[in-house]
Amino acid sequence: MGPIDWTEVERPALLRRRFEFPAYQHAQAFLNQLGGLSKQTGLYPDLSFGRTHVSVTVYGSNGATVDDAAREFAVRAAALPAVTVA
Repeated sequence: MGPIDWTEVERPALLRRRFEFPAYQHAQAFLNQLGGLSKQTGLYPDLSFGRTHVSVTVYGSNGATVDDAAREFAVRAAALPAVTVA
């Protein structure tokens, strides 16, 4: 089971979540914070975004399962300051 509010998929092994924001500036701040988190962890998720949303997909490192590093990244991403604005 994935972290709260994240969808876990078995094949391919991944976690996915769409974050909604009230305005573009908040989505942009989240993307910047997410970039910092990626630099800290060495995990670089797939991202897609629009004016008021960001979709994040984190893959398991071995391709077969979602590992602890991916789960920790998901938890930390959901706790970024920009998320609390939404």
